[in-house]
Amino acid sequence: MAFWLYAKNGSTYERIQSIKLTGKAGILARFLQSHASDDTPFTWELTPAALVELVDPSLDSASHEIVIDMLPEGLTEVSLYRMTSLRGSSEYDESDLVMAFKLLQQGPIAASANEFKNRFVCNTPPNGRQMVEAFHLTGGVATGSYYWSKPKMDIGAAICPATAKTSKIN
Repeated sequence: MAFWLYAKNGSTYERIQSIKLTGKAGILARFLQSHASDDTPFTWELTPAALVELVDPSLDSASHEIVIDMLPEGLTEVSLYRMTSLRGSSEYDESDLVMAFKLLQQGPIAASANEFKNRFVCNTPPNGRQMVEAFHLTGGVATGSYYWSKPKMDIGAAICPATAKTSKIN
């Protein structure tokens, strides 16, 4: 599993750089430590635009996406999802997170997977499949190593089919 920053132009995606979410110098450590004076548990949400800004404040968040590569070692198949939400609850030295993703591209491809991932046209399936993943982070608002660990509630990942929007009930 690897996180990447992609530039998006219409339906064309171009891989720009890898994203380091974890570790003491990672995006999550920087973000959480900037809230060291907040009360805990500190609940938060990072939108895709906020994540792009944390990667590089000079980027236009409307034309960039954070993408998770579920098959970084794949040779002839890809599984790419764009991040739609990152929510968490953080204590002094630990955090629980839930990430939500929407499918970009999945399945066998004609070219090598690495070449395809560098630049591709997104043919997102009409079902709009979503994936939700729970994580635990060994770092909080004040300290930690900021690496992934087993979540307290080991629910793993869930792939959810798209649902039609329901009408609002008064």
